[in-house]
Amino acid sequence: MPDYRLRGAVRGEDGEIGAPRVDEVLTAADAKEAVRLANGRSLTIEDDAVNALWLVDAHGTLLWSLRRADRKS
Repeated sequence: MPDYRLRGAVRGEDGEIGAPRVDEVLTAADAKEAVRLANGRSLTIEDDAVNALWLVDAHGTLLWSLRRADRKS
């Protein structure tokens, strides 16, 4: 089964994405299953750890992304 990478980072107020704080390998039968796994995994990553998540395949092609709401102090 192919491997996919789920990454997450902090997106600054200027929109710039920082270095990944989350970098996990997901193994799935296909891209559709990988997106389902990434979406489910996104619910268990601590809200304050990252506000941008994305999933890429082995070639670096973006398959899925999620922009979380910014936290206001």
